[in-house]
Amino acid sequence: MKFLIDVNASGSVATWLIDQGHDVAFVSAKDPRIPDEEILKWAVSEQRIIVTTDKDFEEMIWHQGKKHCGVLRLENLPRQQRLTLLRDAMNLYAGELESGAIVIAYSYKYRIRHPD
Repeated sequence: MKFLIDVNASGSVATWLIDQGHDVAFVSAKDPRIPDEEILKWAVSEQRIIVTTDKDFEEMIWHQGKKHCGVLRLENLPRQQRLTLLRDAMNLYAGELESGAIVIAYSYKYRIRHPD
C-alpha cells in the first residue's frame, strides 16, 4: 500500500510501514508547512493513504466533499502506544484502508467510514 505520512505522525509509524514493505512518502520531506488541502491533493494524485493525528482531513472530506484515497487517523498518543495502535489498525482494517475508507483509531475503539 502507499502511504503519505503527515508531519504530526511519528517516525516510528513510518519506519514500521516501510519495514512491512509499504511505499511511504513524507510530508516533512517536501515541505513541513504545506497546507492540509495540498497534502490531500498530493495524496489523491499519487493514490496514497494519509496517516495523521489531525482531524482536519476528515472535516475537508466529510464537510467539503474533497476527494481522497483513504485516511488513517491515529489517536495522538505517546510514540510507542501510537505504534501499537497503528499495528492493530493495519491488522484489523488494511482492506478498508485499501478501498479508500477513513479509519479513526483510538486506544479504546475504531471508527470506520467507507467511501461513498
